[in-house]
Amino acid sequence: MEGSYADETAVQTSDVDIVVIFKDQYASPSVCEQAELLWQRLSLPANIDFDLTIIAEESLRAGVLPYLKLASRLIYGEDVCQRYPLLSLAEWTSDRMHAAYWLCLNVYQRPLPFQLPLDFPDPTDAFFGYTRRAITLSDGTEVPCTRNIIRTTGWAATGLLALQAGQYVARKRDCHRLYRQYIGDEWSALLEEIYVYCRGEWQYLLPDDPGARARLHSICERMLQFERHFLIQYRVYLLAQLQQAEGKLLEHTLWVQEQVPWNDVEIQDAVQTARQRQQTSCH
Repeated sequence: MEGSYADETAVQTSDVDIVVIFKDQYASPSVCEQAELLWQRLSLPANIDFDLTIIAEESLRAGVLPYLKLASRLIYGEDVCQRYPLLSLAEWTSDRMHAAYWLCLNVYQRPLPFQLPLDFPDPTDAFFGYTRRAITLSDGTEVPCTRNIIRTTGWAATGLLALQAGQYVARKRDCHRLYRQYIGDEWSALLEEIYVYCRGEWQYLLPDDPGARARLHSICERMLQFERHFLIQYRVYLLAQLQQAEGKLLEHTLWVQEQVPWNDVEIQDAVQTARQRQQTSCH
């Protein structure tokens, strides 16, 4: 188990993150597929979101993700994560930077290919389209929530911490604190506010109190500027990866641009050059 239930910071509306690691012969794609189907058929409480990830132990040899190695809690079996090294900082940076870019566009259903300038997901909405994701309450009703706000800003901050400060973030609760400690720019306060209010005080739900709603409106208004700030840093990182990365890092960078292309002449030229370099190295 990883996430807030693993470090005992869960709130009533937290989801449960379960990771199943299959060993040896049980790690075949067909077995993993069957396990996912079985999980989907289980009669789980409708008011709790369960997120299941299935991985093969063999994949851990290349490096264990920080939240698994440093912040997970064993439920059953042997803690095999401790046998293998932590994922390299370069791979962790790549994982988080690209994932944060992907989330920024896909979670808020922004049009693709992406092109500047970035705008609010929905400029006409009271919270600018950042609270569209629904959450299921204990009585079974679905209501909008702030989970995507926490998720997208957290991943972006985690990526920037890896890129700019060489720091791993293993727990959500540490993200805003480490950001202020190691980066400490004008976005530190926003990240703290999101964690304290969106997750802590409001427990992912939209508040009813007018003063609290005004605070949430202010948070969402500043979200766009933080996303734009992240994308400025990401563009520099993306171009550097396209020009210098090799092997798995380059492969992953090109895959992200296939899935979530950035309509930018310099970036697309770099993508074409990187593909040529990749083909040459394969031959």
